[in-house]
Amino acid sequence: MKERAVNIGVLTWATLVETVRRKDLYVVWMLALFGLAGGNFLASAGVRGVETFLRDVTLTVVNFLSIAICIWLAARQIPEELSRRTLFPLLARPVRRFDVLLGKFLAVWLLSCGALLVLGGIAWVGLLKHGAAIGPIYWQYLFLRMLSFGPIAAMTMSLSLVLSAPATVVLSGLLTLCGSAFAKSLYGAVREASPVAHWPLKLLYFLLPHLDLFDLSRRTQFNYDPVAGWVLGALTLYAAVYVLVFLGLGELRFRRMPV
Repeated sequence: MKERAVNIGVLTWATLVETVRRKDLYVVWMLALFGLAGGNFLASAGVRGVETFLRDVTLTVVNFLSIAICIWLAARQIPEELSRRTLFPLLARPVRRFDVLLGKFLAVWLLSCGALLVLGGIAWVGLLKHGAAIGPIYWQYLFLRMLSFGPIAAMTMSLSLVLSAPATVVLSGLLTLCGSAFAKSLYGAVREASPVAHWPLKLLYFLLPHLDLFDLSRRTQFNYDPVAGWVLGALTLYAAVYVLVFLGLGELRFRRMPV
C-alpha cells in the first residue's frame, strides 16, 4: 500500500512539473488579465451602478475558462503519453494502470484548482476595484467549482481512452456545459412519460451527474448569504462518488488497451 501511494505521488508530481513547464496555463491567465483591463476601461468610461451585471460577466468568464482548462488538461494526459511512447516504460514497472490514472487525475485536479484560484483572485480584484465586491458566498462558489473539477476531469480522462484528444475535448465540453439543459429536459420527460417509461427515465435522471449542483454563480451574482455547511459536505461526497465511478470505468478500458 505504501509503495502504491509513493507511485501515485511520483506520477502526480511528474505530471504537475511537466504541465507547468509547458506554460499552457499562462495563456489563460493572460486572457483573464485582459478581461480585467477591459473592466478597468469600463470603469474609467464612467460605467457605474451595474454591480450585478459585472459579477455576472466575471463569473461567466471564470466558469468558462476554468472548465476549459480542466477539460483540456485531462483530455491530453493519456493520449500524449501514448503518442510519445512514454507510457510503455512506465507500465513495464510494477505500477498498476489504475494508479497511473489516479496520479494523472490528481495532477489535473490540482492544476485546475490552482488555475481557478488565480482566475478567482484576478476576478476578486477586478470586482473590488469596481465597487462590486462579493461576500463569503464567493469562497463557497470557488470551493464548489473546485469540487466539480473532480467528476469533469475523471469523465474526460475516461473518454480520452476511447476517443481522440480533440473529440474528447468537444464531447466533454458539451456534456459539461449542456448537461444541465439535458437534465432539465429529461426531468420534463419523466413528468410526461407513460407508466412504463416513467421509472427507467427517472432512474436515468438520478444516475446522471448533475454538475449544475456545484454552480453557485447565480447566488454569488446577487451576493446571497452562504449555503449551509452540510450542503458542502454532501456535495463533496457526491463528487467523490462520481470520480470513483468514472475512474473505474476508465480503468476497465485502460486494462484492455494493448499497451
